[in-house]
Amino acid sequence: MEKEIIRDFESEKISQNELKKALDSVAVEESFDLLVNGTRVASLMITPSDLTELGYGYLLAEGIVESVDQIITVRVKGREIHTFIEGDEKLEELLELRSSGCVGVHWDREEQVFVETDFALTSDLIFRSLRHLETSVYDKTSGSHSASLIGEDGRVLAKTVDVGRHNAYDKIIGKAVTNGIDLSKTMLLSSGRQSAGMVMKAARVGIPIIVTKAAPLSSGIEAARKAGITLACFANNEKIKIFAGSERIKP
Repeated sequence: MEKEIIRDFESEKISQNELKKALDSVAVEESFDLLVNGTRVASLMITPSDLTELGYGYLLAEGIVESVDQIITVRVKGREIHTFIEGDEKLEELLELRSSGCVGVHWDREEQVFVETDFALTSDLIFRSLRHLETSVYDKTSGSHSASLIGEDGRVLAKTVDVGRHNAYDKIIGKAVTNGIDLSKTMLLSSGRQSAGMVMKAARVGIPIIVTKAAPLSSGIEAARKAGITLACFANNEKIKIFAGSERIKP
């Protein structure tokens, strides 16, 4: 049975000095533990949808595995996402990093990841694709992020929503690898701010172009330039601002 991702709550609204009862749609957020080979590596606050895909995406986007072929299985049981992989050397590195006081989505500045591809898109295609960031969940709740993968012909290859922007990336990457999508020929559309952690998730799986309607952070720009990622932000129907890799976007 599919979990609900929107729930209605009663509220009281004051407007023009008048108090009225109202009913508001709210995005559902639930806690899930993610385990790798029986070891808990993360406690996530997420929208309870596309959970298997999130498991696949997390392993790849966080660099715990380098290939989907290393993932044996992903199973969701209650509030736990159980993943099983071949070899766990990268897992041990990640756990050591976090035990040293580095928590959350990590970025090792010495990490050697560089996206090499001649994939490019026109600005016109990008502007036309921005409508795919719109979702019914956001329209109803104003409380979710979205991520979409766009192919070179402008088609939507995958789409997802989550209350967290990092989770949305994990889900969209998981959807791609479980459906055989060539990520080196995609653009990732995002509604969220781009930190280094966000950019590196895309870099580790070979996504060459990120376009977001939100702002970049300084760490995100630095990571994109170092990893060879095209990073375009503040996207709307009139403009985009390119902070890295402008050669992949043709006017």
